[in-house]
Amino acid sequence: MLAKMLLVWGILVVYLTTQAQSQYDPLGSDIYNIPQDQRRMDEIGENYERVQINPLADPLSIDSLMRPLDIEHTWEYLDKVSGRAYVSPYAIPEWDLRGNWQLELRDNALRQLALTLLQNREVIFGRGISSIGGPSQAAYSSGQTSKGVLYLDILSEDLILYRCALTISKDYLSGGYYAFDAQGRVWTGTAVGRRST
Repeated sequence: MLAKMLLVWGILVVYLTTQAQSQYDPLGSDIYNIPQDQRRMDEIGENYERVQINPLADPLSIDSLMRPLDIEHTWEYLDKVSGRAYVSPYAIPEWDLRGNWQLELRDNALRQLALTLLQNREVIFGRGISSIGGPSQAAYSSGQTSKGVLYLDILSEDLILYRCALTISKDYLSGGYYAFDAQGRVWTGTAVGRRST
């Protein structure tokens, strides 16, 4: 009976020891290699070295990222996160399309447009004059740029909407369009544009 009790007691000690070992925290001990400047060593005895860890030290160098954000100085946070100097709060547009443009829309007829375009980041808008060979009429445009393509909607005074997708190439635009009129008709065509002086 005594042998069984000692055997059970031995198994229990081994079991509890292994469970305690599984809760061992390597970051809380001296096996984690803390940089030399963040630890203090005391010499005790001849060959014994005791390491005292500073609880206020930052061994992972994340203290500056863990501070609460200062809403007055958010560029400071962006510098630390991105690893580069934060240039501007807004992205610089890839293409500068501001100015006067001559567009030709071709399907079964040739439509010529003289547009003045304005730009705010990737948003494009403007107005101009449309002519089909008869009297000129007002035209208005709005759209946006994305990855080298100008998506431009042009609305003429006679209520025809031209929805263009134009590839941008410095002072030249080319692509196609879908046209929609008030009677429900839809047609397609090609479009080219050049910057005018």
